[in-house]
Amino acid sequence: MCGIIGLFSPHAKTVWPAAQRAAMVAALAHRGPDGHGEYTLPGLFLGHTRLAVLDLSPAGRQPMVSPDGRFSMVFNGEIYNFQALRADLEQRGHLFTTRTDTEVLLAAWREWGATCLEKLDGIFAFAIHDRHEQTLELVRDHLGVKPLFYWNDGGQTWAFASEPLAMFGPIIPLPDIDPADLDRYFTYQYVPAPGSGLRGVAQLPPGHRLTLSAGGAHLSRYWQLPCPPVTRPWDMERVEEFAELARHAVRRQLVSDAPLGLFLSGGLDSTSVALAVQQAGQHPTAFTLGFDQPRFDERPAARDFAQTLGMEMHSEAFVWSNEEILTTLGAMRELAADASLFPTHQLARLARREVTVILAGDGGDELLAGYDTYKAGLITPWIHKIPAPARAMGLFLTRFLPADDARYSSRLVAERLLLAGAEGPRRDHAAFRRIFPDALKARLYEPEFARAVQDVDPVGEYVALMEGVPGERSEVTARQYADLHHFLPSVLAKVDRMSMATGLEVRVPLLDRALVEFCFQLPDEAKRHNGRGKRIMREMLRGQVPAGHLDRPKAGFLPPVDGWFRKPGPMFDIFQQHLRWARQAALGWLRWDEVEKMWREHQVGRLNVGFALLVILQFINWRARMRS
Repeated sequence: MCGIIGLFSPHAKTVWPAAQRAAMVAALAHRGPDGHGEYTLPGLFLGHTRLAVLDLSPAGRQPMVSPDGRFSMVFNGEIYNFQALRADLEQRGHLFTTRTDTEVLLAAWREWGATCLEKLDGIFAFAIHDRHEQTLELVRDHLGVKPLFYWNDGGQTWAFASEPLAMFGPIIPLPDIDPADLDRYFTYQYVPAPGSGLRGVAQLPPGHRLTLSAGGAHLSRYWQLPCPPVTRPWDMERVEEFAELARHAVRRQLVSDAPLGLFLSGGLDSTSVALAVQQAGQHPTAFTLGFDQPRFDERPAARDFAQTLGMEMHSEAFVWSNEEILTTLGAMRELAADASLFPTHQLARLARREVTVILAGDGGDELLAGYDTYKAGLITPWIHKIPAPARAMGLFLTRFLPADDARYSSRLVAERLLLAGAEGPRRDHAAFRRIFPDALKARLYEPEFARAVQDVDPVGEYVALMEGVPGERSEVTARQYADLHHFLPSVLAKVDRMSMATGLEVRVPLLDRALVEFCFQLPDEAKRHNGRGKRIMREMLRGQVPAGHLDRPKAGFLPPVDGWFRKPGPMFDIFQQHLRWARQAALGWLRWDEVEKMWREHQVGRLNVGFALLVILQFINWRARMRS
C-alpha cells in the first residue's frame, strides 16, 4: 500500500513549485516509509509515497510512466490477479521490466483503456494521466477498501489524495467545515461517501471513476453489486462453494515479497481466514490484542485456535496512555470515531514489528448478516406498533436500567431499540446505528448549526440505499446492502488509516469481489439461523475449530468505551483538556456548556453516552489540528 497525491490543471502552462509539491508528498510520508517520488508536466503533478510489497527493488518506484511516455500513473493497493493479467498482456506484445502489479495495471490501461477495470480483482485507488488526450482518471476499488479524495477550486484546478488534509497547505488553503457532513458525522461517527467533512472535498465513491479534462468532470460507475431478485437454493453444496471461494481469495492474497502475517481475534471471520491460510499450506505469524478485563479479552480464544492450526501467536495487552490516545486520534486525520480504532492502531504497530502485510477478517458481518442490528430488526417492528405515549414511558423507564461499563449496556440497547422502533419500517435499521439521536442533537447543537442542517436527513440517506435491492428480496438483504455501501467503508477507513500510520498493509480476503457477489445471491436461511448470523460460515468451520468456538458471543476489538469517560484516567483527562480548549477557542457548532453537563451526567450514571463523548472528542481534536 502507498499514498498518492496530485494536482491537475489542463490549461496550465507551468509546473507547481518544487517546495510546495514536496510538502504535499511529505504529508503522506506515513503511508509509504520505503520511498517517495514525483512526476511533473505543465498542469500535472503526481506524487507517491511507497510501502514496498511486490518487487522491493528501486524498479518498483512510482510514479510510473508507460514506455511511450503517453501514460503516467500513481497507484495505491494490490491487484491480486496481476500475474494472470500479465501473462495475457505479454501475449499481446507488452514487455515488463519489474515484478510489480503497478506496471501490469499501467499496461492494462494502455491495452484496454477503462474497460480494464472489468478485469481487475483487488483493492486499489489510482490516478492515471493521458498526455495525448489531456485527461486525468481517478479510480477507486469496488468496495472502497482503499481511499481517494478530490477537490476542485470551482474552475480548472483539481487536487486528489489518499487522505483529505494532505491536499491542503502551501498551495491550496484549507476549506471550511461542511455543516451537512458534520451532522452526518455526529449521527453515525463517520462521514459516508461522497462526503468528507470539508466544503468542496469529496470521497470518490467505491466502484466509481472520475474523468477530468478541459471540458470538466464526469463521474461514472464501473461496478455495482449484483443483487438478483431470485436467490440460490440453500443446501450444503453452498457451504462448499463458499469455502472454495474463500480459499481462492486467500491464496491469491498470500502473494507478497515482504513478510506476511494475519490478525486473529476470537471471532468467526478471522478464524475463517486463518483456516484458509493453513489449508493453503502457509503458517504465518498471527497477531492479536486483548484487554485486562476478561469480558473484553479475545486473546484466550485466539490462542486456542492458533495452537490448533500450529501457528505462532504474538499478543499483548492494550496499553492505555495519554500518548496512545493522542497519537491514535491524530493518525485518523479525519472525522471518524470508531472506538476500535485505538486497539486497531496498537495491533497494527505490534504486527509491523514482524511483518509488512496482514490478512484480516473484515467484511463478514456485512456479507452474512452478523451484526446484532439484524437481530434488532426483528424487534423494532413490534416496538413501532406500541402507542407513542407507551414508548415514551418505556424510554423514561430505561434510566432505571444499569448504566454499567459493558461493551453495550442494557440501558444503551433499550434506548436505541425504543428510539429506532419509533422511526418505522427501514428507518429503524439506520436509526439503531445512531450515536446522536434527534433529542441529543436538539440538546447539543448550536442554533445556527441546527438551522443549517434542519433539512438534512442522515437516516433517510441510509434508507435510500435499501432501494437498490429488488422488491422480491428480503428486508435482511436490503439492510445488508445498505450496510455494505454506507457503514462498511467507515470500517475499512479505520483499518486503512490505523495500519498505514504504522507502515502496514492490510488485505481483506472476505471482501474478494467473487465472494461478495456469491453471498448476495444467498437466501436469508444461509445467513441467519436460530437468532445468529453467518450460518454458512459456521457450517464451513464446524468440526475444524475448538469446541465451543462457534457459539462464542460476538466480541471483536471493541473496548470499554463508557468506562473510559466515567473515572479519571487517560481518556477522561484528555477529554477534559479538549473540552477546555473548545470553550477557550470558541469552537462553535456545539453548546459546550451542555456537553460538559452531559459528561457529568454520564459520570454519575444518569446517562450512557460514552460513544457520543468519543465522537465529540475526535471532532475537537480534528478541528484543533486543522487550526494548528
